[in-house]
Amino acid sequence: MTATATRFLHVPAELLSSVRRALTGDRDPLEAVTLLREVGYEVGGSVYGDLWAHVSHENGGAHALAVPTDRFWESASGYFERLGWGRLEHSRPHPGLGALDLLDWMEQGSDGGPAGCHISTGLFTDLLVRLADGAPVVVMEVPGAGGGSRLLFGSEEALGAVYAAIQAGATPDEAVARLG
Repeated sequence: MTATATRFLHVPAELLSSVRRALTGDRDPLEAVTLLREVGYEVGGSVYGDLWAHVSHENGGAHALAVPTDRFWESASGYFERLGWGRLEHSRPHPGLGALDLLDWMEQGSDGGPAGCHISTGLFTDLLVRLADGAPVVVMEVPGAGGGSRLLFGSEEALGAVYAAIQAGATPDEAVARLG
């Protein structure tokens, strides 16, 4: 193992709830959400290298960024499923937005702090910024089908419009449709 290799630790899933409870404690909900997302964002760099190696391996050694989008996300889903997080489904609900549905996602069932996949939101923010070669990418969690979670991602302008529409009473799907 080289000095820069990322090491992963197999731990009980309950650790996620414990971390969430410890980090959120008596904090204001918005502060707790921000802290949990920061934790996810901080580990994104470590996950990035391992995920890219997995995607490359699953696709005959092709560079991860050269893999077709659908195949990239299928491979990424396999990676997260292998680690015990759950499955991903990628879609493009609008030309300016992407979506990741988090299916059977471990963080959905964890307790501690405000409901939501906040650590995952931070993690995918880091991964998507890296995928976009450092270009800004905003990630927002919205309710998904069947009570799951969906991460919408895109520009600050597009997600700002989606957020404003949701705040005005639109469903996430309605808000995306209003983008035109």
